[in-house]
Amino acid sequence: MYIQPKTTPRLFDRPIQDIQRALADRVTYLEHVFGRAERLVAEVEGRRYYSPNVYRGDREYISLLPDNDRLGNYCFFTVDEPEQIVADMGMGDRLRAPFSLIVWVDMREVSQHDERNTYQVELDILNVLTSKGITKTGGITVSRVYHKAENVFDGFTIDEIDNQFLMSPYFGMRVTGEIFVDTDCLNVV
Repeated sequence: MYIQPKTTPRLFDRPIQDIQRALADRVTYLEHVFGRAERLVAEVEGRRYYSPNVYRGDREYISLLPDNDRLGNYCFFTVDEPEQIVADMGMGDRLRAPFSLIVWVDMREVSQHDERNTYQVELDILNVLTSKGITKTGGITVSRVYHKAENVFDGFTIDEIDNQFLMSPYFGMRVTGEIFVDTDCLNVV
């Protein structure tokens, strides 16, 4: 299991890191549980390509686009815009934002039978995300689940030829909702 925790997580990275640990502990077929990915852009022959990436260190990034063998079964988070600051006088502040968890797995490692039981993956992930006390530094609400290739990697460039990675035996899904973190260090004027 590969989890690269941040030494000093801040804001949304705090609850994300708690959720990473829970996913790693409870969804055993996930080989990599990445934290928050950044959307990087590359221009090739005048066309822009957007990809999800996590910073590995030493100015290197790991691309999180689906492939057959490089990453194995994995998931990662995105935090979208806008972030909303909710000030509560005397109670601290709360920062909220839309989030996504993108999951990609080889179904042969999920089921011992030659089945494509994709709802088992969905159930495993949702059981973790909706469990009480998953994080003490904030929380999430889950609102939608997507299975179609164009929705799973929405916001990133996936050519039609790359959609083969979402066909049997592979499966991808995207869970969306809202993430929040309580903080007493924000001074909103």
